[in-house]
Amino acid sequence: MKQIVNVSKNWAIGKKGQLLALIPEDMKFFRRKTSGKVCVMGSTTLESFPGMAPLQGRVNIVLIDDPAKIRPESLRAAQAEKEAGRSTELIYVHSVPEALLKIEEYVPDDVYVIGGATIYRLLLPYCDTCYVTHNDIDDPDADTFYPDLLKTGEWARTETGEEQEQNGIRFRFCTYTRIR
Repeated sequence: MKQIVNVSKNWAIGKKGQLLALIPEDMKFFRRKTSGKVCVMGSTTLESFPGMAPLQGRVNIVLIDDPAKIRPESLRAAQAEKEAGRSTELIYVHSVPEALLKIEEYVPDDVYVIGGATIYRLLLPYCDTCYVTHNDIDDPDADTFYPDLLKTGEWARTETGEEQEQNGIRFRFCTYTRIR
C-alpha cells in the first residue's frame, strides 16, 4: 500500500479543512498515479470533492466511524457513475481492521491512501511507499500535518524530482520507501 500527499516546508497539509496548495501539475501527478486504482480516504476527504462524489474510475474506500454519517450526496454520485457505465466504486468501512480486510482484496501496489491526516496516520504503518510532493509554502496558520517521514527513522527518501514552479509555488515530487 502507498500514500500520496502534498506537504509544505514543515509537513503541513491543510488549514481549516482546506488544502494549503492547489498545484495543477500535482493534481495531474495524483491522477496519473491513482487512475484505475484503489483510493482509501476518510469521509471528510470524500466530502471535500466536488458534489461529494467519489473519484471517477477508481475504487473509493471510505473509512467512516458512524454509518449514520454517510452523506446521501456521495451515494447518489456513486450511483450516477454506475448508471453512466463508469468504473467508479464507493465502499464504506467503519474501522481500520475492516479497511485492512477490504484492502486485502486488491493488489497492494494498486492501493493509495489519499487522506486526510487521521487516515494517513492510521494507515502509515501498513504502507511501504509514500509519494510526497514537497512545496515551498510557509503558512504559520496551518493546522493539519503529515508525519515528517525522515524524523521517524523508518523511511528514506529514495527519489527526489527536479524543482518545478507553478502559480508562484515551487515544488518537487519525492518518493519515500520504508527501510524498517
